[in-house]
Amino acid sequence: MLKTSTMGTVFLMASKEIKNMARQRTLWTLLGVVIGLMLLGLYTGHQVYRQQKLMVDRASDQKRTEWLEQGEKHPHIAAHYGTYVFKPKTILSLFDHGLDTYTGTSVYLEAHYPHEFMFRPVQGYGGAIRFGELTAALVLQLLLPLLIIFITFQSFTKERETGTLRLLISQGVSVRSILMGKVVAFTLVGFIVLTPFFIGLYLLSGEESENQVITDVGLRTVLLFGIYALYLFVFTGFSVWVSLKSSSARNALLTLLTFWMVTGVIIPKTAANFGETLYPLPSMKAFKEGIHSDIANGMDGAGSRLEREARLKEDYLAHYGVTSLDQLPLNFEGVRMQEGEEYSNKVYDAHNDKLYARFEEQNRIGSLLAFVAPYMAVRNLSMAMAGTDWYSFNDFTAKTETYRRNLIRTMNRDMAENSRYGEFFEYKADEKLWESIEDFRYVSFTAQRALSFYRAELLALTLWVLWILFLMTIPRKIKNL
Repeated sequence: MLKTSTMGTVFLMASKEIKNMARQRTLWTLLGVVIGLMLLGLYTGHQVYRQQKLMVDRASDQKRTEWLEQGEKHPHIAAHYGTYVFKPKTILSLFDHGLDTYTGTSVYLEAHYPHEFMFRPVQGYGGAIRFGELTAALVLQLLLPLLIIFITFQSFTKERETGTLRLLISQGVSVRSILMGKVVAFTLVGFIVLTPFFIGLYLLSGEESENQVITDVGLRTVLLFGIYALYLFVFTGFSVWVSLKSSSARNALLTLLTFWMVTGVIIPKTAANFGETLYPLPSMKAFKEGIHSDIANGMDGAGSRLEREARLKEDYLAHYGVTSLDQLPLNFEGVRMQEGEEYSNKVYDAHNDKLYARFEEQNRIGSLLAFVAPYMAVRNLSMAMAGTDWYSFNDFTAKTETYRRNLIRTMNRDMAENSRYGEFFEYKADEKLWESIEDFRYVSFTAQRALSFYRAELLALTLWVLWILFLMTIPRKIKNL
């Protein structure tokens, strides 16, 4: 033993620990339960994904057909007839539902009004949703650490009680080597769970090739594996270190369960409550009233709606050198409607920017708390890689609004260029105009951009790993052998 290298000693300790674990039936039972829950979460997630994808595809095709076959009508009537856009689920959402349960699945697009998303799945869940959904991500974030706690809390205390630890140290084995060997052994057990699971997830992600929402599924899956592997190492290293420092198995278990409860349950709830208290959101009524007031009365000295329309009329008459609107070479009603849309868009953007800034401030609290709770870092990074986080939904919302604005702009431009002032029902557009609006297809941003929104979480997880590595280098002796 004395002549064995440090790394050799570490691997010998790891091998010894793995052999001991292999003889523990309780460990295999708990491991089986966790793996079973992961598979159940993956299966139910896959079923939800397939069902919703089928519904979204059918509904999208139906609404596209209805738009193309709406018949001849005035472009502005078509703008109010509008269409629906449906949010597609990413293939990785079967692993981590993220915010998909709380955000709507469809939005109605029409002139004048950016509507809210409708049909949030959470509305049909009742009070049970407070306990969370059973997803594979939830199992890895909360239940796998709990398993780690139950298999590691006696890792040193038991050997101290049986005298094995005193014997190893008397033979020249350093405390540091014992600690590292145990961490390696328990981490390998975690990898037994993680590796096959993420290989299966990667194979399932092949379904995304038919209708790509995220184009780098493979990279995201690899990054997810890396994120959870680091999380596993952090929890394993911390648990073994606590066992080393504890005077009894009971104290070690109590300390670890407290850490698990505080970082995985209490802090996330506290972060949400703090965010709502420190950065409250306006009521929906106040938010909409503010928008309608700024559209009608103007903002930043732009004048009321009537004043803006009067200036627009004067500008066009002067530009074309005519004295009445019916002398213009275009339909002024189409111009007026589009200018109204542009100003309304400006107002909506200003109010949404303020609202989103509030959301950012609320989310920042959770990001900062990742430095004291690794669960917060992993939860946010997991949603980001699955494409089910706030930024992914915000990106989808922005792209649907861009699509809506282009649709309305096209309708108003056709009205201005192809009809006469004072005509409305006399002019009718046909399928050629409807076909000029391309079908909506959503593609999310890349994994690199997704990670750019979570620099704090990445830094927090990195610091947790470095801290655990630092703890593993400190021990040189053990008190009360």
